[in-house]
Amino acid sequence: MNNKITKQDNGFDLQNLALKVFRLWYWVAASVIIALIGAFLINRYTIPQYEVSSSVMIVKPAEQGASAAALLYGDEFFEGSRGLTNESVLIKTKQLVKQTLQKLDFNVSYFQQGNVKLTEVYKALSPFVVTYDSASANIPYGVLFKVTPLDEDTYTLSTENISWNKLLQGKRFQSGKSYAINDFVFCITVKNNDVTEVPNELLFSINDPENLAGRYASSLDVSSMPGGASALVLKLAGTTPEKEKEFLNAHMQTYRENNLFIKNSNAINTLSFIDDQLQQISDSLYFIENRLESFKKDNSRLGVSSEGNRFAQQIQDLETQKATLLVNDKYYSYLRTYLQQGKNLDQLVIPSNLGINDPVLNELIASLVQLQGEVEIISQNDIRSNPLVANELKIKRQQISEMSRSILENLKNIEAANNIALRELNNRINAASAQLQQLPTAERKLINIQRLYNLSENLYVFLMEKRAEAGIAKASNTSDVTILSDAYISAQTAPETRKNYIAALLLGLALPVSLIFAKDYFNNKVSSTEDISRYTALPILGMVGHNKKSSSSLIDLSPKSALAEAFRTVRSNLRFMTNVESNEGKIYVITSSISGEGKTFSAKNLAYIFSISGERTVLINADMRKPNNNTDYGVTSRIGLSNYLAGYAKLEEVIHQTIQEHLSILPSGDIPPNPSELLLNKRMEELLQRLRQEFDYIIIDTPPVGILSDGLELMQLADANIFMVRQDYTMKSFLASIQQQYESGKIRNTAILFNDVDYRKLNYGYGYGYGYGYGYYSDDLEQQPWYKRFKF
Repeated sequence: MNNKITKQDNGFDLQNLALKVFRLWYWVAASVIIALIGAFLINRYTIPQYEVSSSVMIVKPAEQGASAAALLYGDEFFEGSRGLTNESVLIKTKQLVKQTLQKLDFNVSYFQQGNVKLTEVYKALSPFVVTYDSASANIPYGVLFKVTPLDEDTYTLSTENISWNKLLQGKRFQSGKSYAINDFVFCITVKNNDVTEVPNELLFSINDPENLAGRYASSLDVSSMPGGASALVLKLAGTTPEKEKEFLNAHMQTYRENNLFIKNSNAINTLSFIDDQLQQISDSLYFIENRLESFKKDNSRLGVSSEGNRFAQQIQDLETQKATLLVNDKYYSYLRTYLQQGKNLDQLVIPSNLGINDPVLNELIASLVQLQGEVEIISQNDIRSNPLVANELKIKRQQISEMSRSILENLKNIEAANNIALRELNNRINAASAQLQQLPTAERKLINIQRLYNLSENLYVFLMEKRAEAGIAKASNTSDVTILSDAYISAQTAPETRKNYIAALLLGLALPVSLIFAKDYFNNKVSSTEDISRYTALPILGMVGHNKKSSSSLIDLSPKSALAEAFRTVRSNLRFMTNVESNEGKIYVITSSISGEGKTFSAKNLAYIFSISGERTVLINADMRKPNNNTDYGVTSRIGLSNYLAGYAKLEEVIHQTIQEHLSILPSGDIPPNPSELLLNKRMEELLQRLRQEFDYIIIDTPPVGILSDGLELMQLADANIFMVRQDYTMKSFLASIQQQYESGKIRNTAILFNDVDYRKLNYGYGYGYGYGYGYYSDDLEQQPWYKRFKF
C-alpha cells in the first residue's frame, strides 16, 4: 500500500476559485451594486472638469518669406534665435500670465452653492457683478462672501470669516452703490430683476493677482505638436470652460505681442545707440559748417586749383575710410563698457547692425544675447521650489560670465587691429596733408576746413543710413507667432463617467474575489477534500454533513435522516476495510488531533448504526480525562473503564446495556490520576480480547492523539482507525503530523472521517450520496419550502 503523498500542484487553482465565487454570487452581486452606486454618486456630484485647447505656430523668418529688411539689405536685420523648448517655457512664465490677466476681468470669482457641491459660475452668467477699488488698503483676498438678495435693489453680505462677518452684520446694501468697509471699497450691481428667485446661494471671492497668476501658470500645459511641426499645443483644465477659453485666447495674443516686442527690442537698442552718436556728430558738423561759411565769406574770390582739388579728393577718400574705423572704435568702447558694467545683455546692440562684419564677434554677441534671454525666461519661474531649474539657471549664468570674458579678450585683438588701421590712415592723411604745404596759405586753409567738414558729413551720412536701415527693419518686423486655432473644449476630464463605471464594475468584482482568494490562501484549516489529499495519503472513509438539529444523537433522529445515511456509508466502508474472515469482533478506534472535532459524536452514532443492523456493539469511552455523558442512551452509571482497569470493578459491572437493542456502553468511569498507565495495563489487552469474544464490533472513543499519546497505544490494537477531521476546524498542520506517523509505521489501517461538512463549500457541487438535497431524507423534506413539500 502506498503511504506517500502524491505531489500535487499547490499553485493557483482557477477552477476552485471560480466555484467558490459562484457559490457566494450574492456577495459578488452586492459588491458590484455598491460599487456602481458609488460610481453613480461620484459622477453625479463631482464638479465637471473640462480641458480647453489651442495651438500656435512659431515660424522662423526664413520660413515666412523675405521681409522688407531682407529685400532692401539682402538679409534679415533682426532675427529671433529661440527654439520651441524656450518658447514653451516662456508661455508658462508667471510674468507673461500676469500680462494676460491684466487684460481680463478675472479679479472676482463667482459661485453658486448647490445641494452638495459649490460650483464656479462664469462672470457672464452670474446674476450680479462685483467691482472694487484695487487701490484699497485692505482687500479681502480669498474670503468667500455670500450675497443674499432681499429684493430687486437690496442685498446683505455674510461670510465665514469671523472678522469680516462682524463688520457686515446688520448692514444692508443697495445695488450699484459703492461702499467702504474696513478700507475696502466695493460695489455690487444686480444684473437681473429676478435675482431673488434664484434657488441657490450666491457667493463671490476676490482673487490675489499673484496667486491667480501662479495658479494659471502651473495649470497651463504646453507641448510640441505631434509630427515634428514647429507648433505648440496649449491646454488648460478648469471647471468653467468659457472662462478658460477666454484666458487661452488672450494669452495667445499676449504671447504673440511679446514675441514681436522681443524682435523689436534689438532695433530699438540700435536706434538709441545711433541717435547718441548722431547727437555728438551733428554738433561738430554744425560748428565746422559755420567755420567754412565764415571763411568763404571772408575769401569770396578764393578758389581751389586743380592740384588742390586732387589733394583734397585724395584726403577725402582717406577720411571716409577713417570715418568707418571711428564708428567701429566707438562701438568697441560701448561694448567694453556695457560688458564691464554687467547691464542687461539682452539689450546689447549686435555689431552687424552697424556694419561691423567680424564673424567671430557677431557670433559671440548673438550667443550672449540668446543666453541672456534664456536666463530671463528661467528667472520668471519659481526657482525656490524647483532645484533643477535653479541649477540650470546657475549653469546659464556661468556660461554668460565665461562668454563675456571671451568677448572681452577677443575685443582686445579687434581694437588693436582697428587702432593699427587708424594709425595707418592717419599717416597717409598726414602725408597727403604735407603736399598741401605747396599750395597758397588761404587755399590750404580752405581745403583743411573742407576736409574736416567732409569727414563729419560722411560720419553723419553713414549713421543716418544705418538709422534708416534699423527703422525700416523695425517697421517691417512681424511676429513669428501665428495662432492656428482659437481655444475650444477638447475633452471633459472629470468626471469620466464611462471610466468610473468600468472601474467600479471591475472593483466590485475584484474586491470580493480577492477576499475569497485571500481567505482561501491564508486559511490554515481544512475546508475541502482537496486539502485532505494535499496533506495526507490516508483515504477518506466518509463525510458527515453539518447537523442543524438540536440533537446530535441518531437515537433521537429519523432513521431516514441524512445524518443516519452518512453513518451507514461509514459503516459499509469500514466493513470493506476489515473484510477479514474471523469469528472475533472488530475493534475500531476513533480519535482526533484535538478536542472538538466530533470524535465522541461520531463514536456514539457509529455504534448506534452498527447496533440497529443487529450487530452486537459496545462503545468504550476510553478518554478517562474527560468522561462522557451517556444519559441519552439511558446509561447513568459512573462506574466504568478506569474502575475496571484499576481492579475495583468487574467487567459485568462496567458494561451497561442501553435503551437501544444490541448496543452496550462501557463508560470512562471515575477520573484516575494515571490514565495513560491504566491504558497500558495488561488488563486493557485482556479486556479487548474478552470483548472480541462477546461482541461483533468494539468502538473505542480515545483521547486526542494531537495532545496525548494514549490514543496511539490503542490504535496499535485496532483493526481499523478512524481519524476525525472537522471542516473549517482541524488545522492543516495536524494532517501533516498524522501523515508523518502513518509513513513511519506508528499507525496502520487508518482512514479519515470528514465531519461537520457543509457540502456547498465542496468544489464538486451540492450534496453527497444519492439522496441529500433531493427530498429523499425526511429532514431534507422538512427543510424544503412549503410549495416543494406540497409538490412532493
